Amino acid sequence: MNKTGQLSQRFRNAIEQGHLRAGDRMPSLRKVCQDHKISITTAQRAYAELEKLGLIEALPRSGFRVLSRHNPLPGSLLQGGDGSGIRIEHLTSALPMPWGCPYMNPALINTTPLNRALTRALRDYRYALSGNANTGYEGLRRELTLRYLAQGVELDGDELLVTCGGMEALNLAIRAVSKLSGSQAMLVLTPAFPALFDQLEQLGIAAHTLATPPGQPLDLARLEQLIVQHQPAAILAMANFQHPTGLTMSDADKQALLEMADRHRLPVIEDDTYRELYFGESAPLPLKAFDQKGSVLHCSSFSKSLAPGYRVGWIAAGRYRDSVVGLKLCSSLSTPLPSQMALSRLLAGGQHEDMLSLLRSRLQANWLALSQQLELQLPSSRLITPQGGYFLWMELPEGSDCRRRLPQAIQQGIHYAPAPLFFRDKQPRLNAMRLNFSYFDPLQQHNGVAMLAEVLAGD
Repeated sequence: MNKTGQLSQRFRNAIEQGHLRAGDRMPSLRKVCQDHKISITTAQRAYAELEKLGLIEALPRSGFRVLSRHNPLPGSLLQGGDGSGIRIEHLTSALPMPWGCPYMNPALINTTPLNRALTRALRDYRYALSGNANTGYEGLRRELTLRYLAQGVELDGDELLVTCGGMEALNLAIRAVSKLSGSQAMLVLTPAFPALFDQLEQLGIAAHTLATPPGQPLDLARLEQLIVQHQPAAILAMANFQHPTGLTMSDADKQALLEMADRHRLPVIEDDTYRELYFGESAPLPLKAFDQKGSVLHCSSFSKSLAPGYRVGWIAAGRYRDSVVGLKLCSSLSTPLPSQMALSRLLAGGQHEDMLSLLRSRLQANWLALSQQLELQLPSSRLITPQGGYFLWMELPEGSDCRRRLPQAIQQGIHYAPAPLFFRDKQPRLNAMRLNFSYFDPLQQHNGVAMLAEVLAGD
């Protein structure tokens, strides 16, 4: 490859990897010549190649800047053709219609009350440092305990441990039960979010799954069969607003699940991250509310609702509390104090109720708008009506292959999360997908669903 190609490829890699982002100014031609010991002609040719690729544009008398990339994925994933190499972390918010993104759209969240709470809380930062226990900021633990109590859930304040987000809470829970049981297997109710499978894989734990089809009761007979067969360390479940379907397990099934687990002396690790995003009159009860023996390790956070990016989660670990605290000490030691103080101040002042109410209202409006468009443009599809959260599960007719069509959708500025990401079956479901309706804008994206339908019609 000649010098022009080498320089062009170097900048292309920097743009594709996100080191140079949309709107960033490119180095001047003079500086490129100095840094790379090349002629001005070579630099001009390299920039001209980048312009042809649509990666940069010339500005009048102001050099060059990076253009927004229509496709945020590495080219190698798209060239494969079937989308099998795409992982959940590739589905970022970089596209115009990022409906496969796993995160809440920050535009829907009123961050002003939390910003004010942080400013006020930091006035007491110096004094709070002396009491920064590894179990978490006492003020936040107290507010969380009171909030659970108001929702009909009694927690022992001493069992509550504040973590660095919900993922650390899950990680600590998984490690604690695995260490104490000696089992390197886990039973997962699916569909489940992909990062959970990745975490189990990183820890060397085998994931055995029990599918819970939308609208059907928990298959207790099959559950017991899997418990006996695999002797798992625990059962992993998201009982409220399951990711990705948005459905909630009935109270009867919650009770039955715990009775089954207790009968086999198994703990249950509960991920309750989305429970505040309910569409009904009140939040459903967590599995923890039915726990009589301290066998539920209840994990949650505000990362998907009040405070994305604050990385504040918590775990009420029941009889596994001491083991979890020990693991926390050996990993992150403690959770950053300022974010805990801000959330404590917010909860104590009551501003969070209005924030959550507004957020739930906006999410429900987005869900209704997207559902109407999908029913119009994809009448043969089956939509699972979510009871909360910000995900919509859509099933296409048998024979459809959503994963194979994903690269074409990305070329149109749209992505979604295909069903195989949420299962670990040998025969993956290919005709379903998860859509993040928090990113659906009915005014700006009114043609998006029609474009998606056109792409999917290629099957």
